[in-house]
Amino acid sequence: MIARLGAAALALSVLVCAVPPTATAQEERPLVIVVVDFQRIVRESDAAATVREQIDELRTAYQGEFAAIEEQLRSAEAELTNQRPVLPDEEFLRRRREFEAQVTEAQRQAQYRRAELDGALDNAMNRIQSSLLDVIAEIAERQKANVVLNRSNVVMVDQELDFTTEVLEELNAVLPHVDVVVPNQ
Repeated sequence: MIARLGAAALALSVLVCAVPPTATAQEERPLVIVVVDFQRIVRESDAAATVREQIDELRTAYQGEFAAIEEQLRSAEAELTNQRPVLPDEEFLRRRREFEAQVTEAQRQAQYRRAELDGALDNAMNRIQSSLLDVIAEIAERQKANVVLNRSNVVMVDQELDFTTEVLEELNAVLPHVDVVVPNQ
């Protein structure tokens, strides 16, 4: 093991010596790294909290709306089942097809509403992420950082390089709230 480390050190020193020196000291720029926990910031930001609240309210409203439709469909199905013995076959089949068309339409509406809600959530989160990237760029510029790493891609980091809290605070100041916009509502 020690022999391997010695050989690695020797190889590294040979590589360092083989690298040509830069033309001037002014051209040398120290490596400045900034680390941020992107997921934590998005999860804990004030704007994300407002988005979650709005999405939960909309989801609850949609669930109530579709629970009422579902109850109407159950009632219509029960009525159709009760009328089965007294209806001629052709009439029963016609009413059954109408009922199935209502069920299909209700399912289509529910799927459409879910897609609308998912789209509205995506748009709101994209706005947060866009603002987050702007804040990160500003902090990186202030710190004269030439590398910004996401915390999820880093195994260990000196806490002095982690600017997550500062980025979160600035994002909350810049973007405290995001409105969730659902089209056709």
